[in-house]
Amino acid sequence: MKKHSLLNQVVSLAVCCGVLLTQSAFALDGAVGQMARDVELSGAGHLSGTVCTTEGLPLVGKQVQLKYQGAVVAETTSGRDGQFAFSGVRGGVHELCVDSTESPVRLWKHGTAPAGANRKLAVAVGDNVVRGQVGGGFVPFAPGYGFMTLVSLTSVAVATTAIIIAVDADNEVDDLRAQLASP
Repeated sequence: MKKHSLLNQVVSLAVCCGVLLTQSAFALDGAVGQMARDVELSGAGHLSGTVCTTEGLPLVGKQVQLKYQGAVVAETTSGRDGQFAFSGVRGGVHELCVDSTESPVRLWKHGTAPAGANRKLAVAVGDNVVRGQVGGGFVPFAPGYGFMTLVSLTSVAVATTAIIIAVDADNEVDDLRAQLASP
C-alpha cells in the first residue's frame, strides 16, 4: 500500500478547506445583483407596466427603455397614471431602465411563463429606493454566509482530519507488518 506522509494529508486538508472558503468568497465578489423578475408577454409580444415613486404615486413623462444585451430595443415615455407599454417584444432576459434605475426582467412568450410570473411591471423610481445588499464587505463565517457556516466548516474539517488520522494509522500498521514479515 502506498504510504502518504502526514504532511501530504495536511496539505490535502488545507486545499479542501481553501476550495470551500473560495467558493463562499465568490458569493460576495462585489457583484451582488438583482434577481430577474419573470414577466409573461401578451400574445403579440406586448409588455406593459407602471412607473411610480417609492410611495406608489405615478410618475408621468419618464423615459422608459428596454435593453437586450446592453442595446436599447424599445423606448417610450410613461403616460397618464405612469403607464408605459411596448409592442413586438421578444422573450429573453432584458433590462428595464427608468432614469438610473435598471431592473432585470426575464420576458416569457405568452403561455410559456412559470406559474409565478407577472403580467405587468411596476417600477419604483426615487432617491430613497433601497435594495437588499450585503454590507460591510467580507465577513468570514457569518451565519448563512455563502451557505457555509462556522459549524458546517468545522464539521467538514473534523471529518477530514479523522479520515487522515485513520489512513495514517493504517499506513503505520502496514509498515509494522511489513517489518515483522521481513527477515
